[in-house]
Amino acid sequence: MADASTRPISEFSFLDPKVQDDPFDFYRALHAQAPVYQMPETGMYMVSRYDDLREMLMDTATFSNRIEVKVLQGDNWQIYEDIIAEKGWPEVYTLNFADPPAHTRYRRIADKIFNARRIEAIAPRITEIVAEIIDRFIDRGECEVVSEFAFPLVGTVISEQLGLDPSKMDIYKRWGDAIMLPGARILTPDEIRENAETILEMQHYVAGQLEARRKDPRNDLISAVVQESDADVEPLDMAEMQSLMRQFLSGTYESLVSAICHGLWLLTRFPDQMEKLRADPSRVKDFVEEALRFETPVPGLARIATRDTEIAGVAIPKGSLVMPRYAAANHDAAKFECPHKMDIDRKDKHHMAFGAGPHLCVGRVLARREMIAVFGAVLARMGNIGLARPLPDPVHVPHMMLRPMRELHIRFDRIG
Repeated sequence: MADASTRPISEFSFLDPKVQDDPFDFYRALHAQAPVYQMPETGMYMVSRYDDLREMLMDTATFSNRIEVKVLQGDNWQIYEDIIAEKGWPEVYTLNFADPPAHTRYRRIADKIFNARRIEAIAPRITEIVAEIIDRFIDRGECEVVSEFAFPLVGTVISEQLGLDPSKMDIYKRWGDAIMLPGARILTPDEIRENAETILEMQHYVAGQLEARRKDPRNDLISAVVQESDADVEPLDMAEMQSLMRQFLSGTYESLVSAICHGLWLLTRFPDQMEKLRADPSRVKDFVEEALRFETPVPGLARIATRDTEIAGVAIPKGSLVMPRYAAANHDAAKFECPHKMDIDRKDKHHMAFGAGPHLCVGRVLARREMIAVFGAVLARMGNIGLARPLPDPVHVPHMMLRPMRELHIRFDRIG
């Protein structure tokens, strides 16, 4: 079999679910043959090398986040816009879809809400929630990680912190899925109508919660959004607050569930690393960083070129869609020695799992805190961790931007 780096890039199609499921040979080929690769199926440019990616992410004037969904969905997206215009609030470009200087204002508000001090204050509650969820299945000696562990944990934490009822987390997950769906694939007109109705449902619920907190503030993130808005020189209107809230909902579920599931899968795949952690539990932070690098939970996002430019000598015409492929950058051998080796002793921890530049992930402190709590508890309470049944084929749900696992069944011995 040919080495992955010498296999012609033309033999790969990134739209192939098998390539999305196991993209690492594709990444090797990208690095060696086409570090800036124009996908023939879509015309989008994929950037795969660490240094090129970092330079691109720092240049928001050239590579803009202001991508309208209709660029991806075409003329049919007018169906969505008409429904929202009639019954809801218009889309506003705030965090993920804004550039400085407008982005700076929204980012300042978000950073005050998701700051390290606030997250550290809730660390004991996160640890408590992890313990409560493990208690539900620990005596069985096995668990399906996606549905029984990762999703309930992430859903409970974000619900409590936002100030929402955790018992409705399946509804919030459905809303989050609807937010992310238009970036995953081309939708039919009927799917676009259904998507718009789901977003309307979310908008009206969120509007009610925001107005309730304005009258009766609590110690939660919804109240913080209202309070920070009211304290700003230019208070946010309802459409702007809706935009922030939808990003807080959608930016948490899938990516963090993926990070937790992949971390547990890595423990089963690399028992030598698990033994190092058992010998020195303080190394959990090192494991979290290496897991984020190795199995990047948000492998890629999209930007749009605002002018004719180039990356690594490849011409990028104005208006082109460009994908910074974070997962590929995290496996760039020019940055990380033996990048396809899982190694918690790795010295260079400057991975791209949370991006870089002005759009560095707002929720990165919360994500790390939850992952540390999860893997610390798993190592303390579970021994002999392994797969309880073979993984499905393919392992992941096909997705251009994310990497959700379908399921992950583990078995273990209870400790204590």
